[in-house]
Amino acid sequence: MSDDQRSQPPARTGIGKFIGAALVALALIAFVVQNTDSTPVQWFFIDRSAPLWLVIVISAVAGAILSEILGWMIRRRK
Repeated sequence: MSDDQRSQPPARTGIGKFIGAALVALALIAFVVQNTDSTPVQWFFIDRSAPLWLVIVISAVAGAILSEILGWMIRRRK
C-alpha cells in the first residue's frame, strides 16, 4: 500500500450521516412532546410567552444553521 492511500481517511457514506440525523431528530421530537408548557421569552426588547416546544425547535434550527455556517467558513479558510 502506498503512503497516499494510508494517509487518507476512509470515505464516509451518506447512510451514516442519515442515521445520525435521524437519531437527533427523534431525540428532539421526544423532547418536544414532553415539554408542552408555556414559558416566558425575553429577547432584546421583546417580552412574550411562548410554548416551550417552539422555543426548543427554534433553538435547534438556529444551532444547526450556525453550525453549517461556521463549518463552511472553516472549510473555506483551508
